[in-house]
Amino acid sequence: MRNILVFIGIAVFVAVLISFMLQLLRNSRQKQFMYLLQNGKFDELYKKIDSFYTKLIFPEYNRDYVRLNALIMQDRKKDIDLTFEKLILMAKDKKAKIDILNKAFEYYVYEEDKTHCEKIMEEIKKFEDDQWIKLSKMKYDILILKKSNHIEELEKAFDNQPVVQKINNAYLLSEQYRNLGNEEKFKYYLDISKSLIEGEK
Repeated sequence: MRNILVFIGIAVFVAVLISFMLQLLRNSRQKQFMYLLQNGKFDELYKKIDSFYTKLIFPEYNRDYVRLNALIMQDRKKDIDLTFEKLILMAKDKKAKIDILNKAFEYYVYEEDKTHCEKIMEEIKKFEDDQWIKLSKMKYDILILKKSNHIEELEKAFDNQPVVQKINNAYLLSEQYRNLGNEEKFKYYLDISKSLIEGEK
């Protein structure tokens, strides 16, 4: 019995050690990815993503998620579309699914890509998250349908909102005033959004 307990103890120790070492290796690789992304060294980044070593320590989903960020920075539309499709299908747990659907919707709505937005919206609705659906519909109304029906709602509590929310809402307000042809208010809220972004850097 004692030998079995010793064996189990050793096995647990080895498993924890391997897990710790893997995390260290992943952290190191992630720092390399970030450096290459920030410095626009995309060819080198893709080589590292597809290397045998990276494949050993990262699942395919994680590798393609990093690849997606690089493709977006390069504005490679066709490859971006294919990678989003792949990642949405690959995301199995709820957290990962929500994350990639949100990322896809944000990308397509600001690209004013109506077809992809509608597809993503259908996926979002399956989660029955009223707040998420409402926010997505708002952005769809403003940026895709060019409506201006959310001005009162966004201006109502604007001054008391957190900075990140203010940045987002100032931009959405500017777009709505542009949709109305009100250049003064369009510029006013766009300048607020830009100044808040500068203040966050």
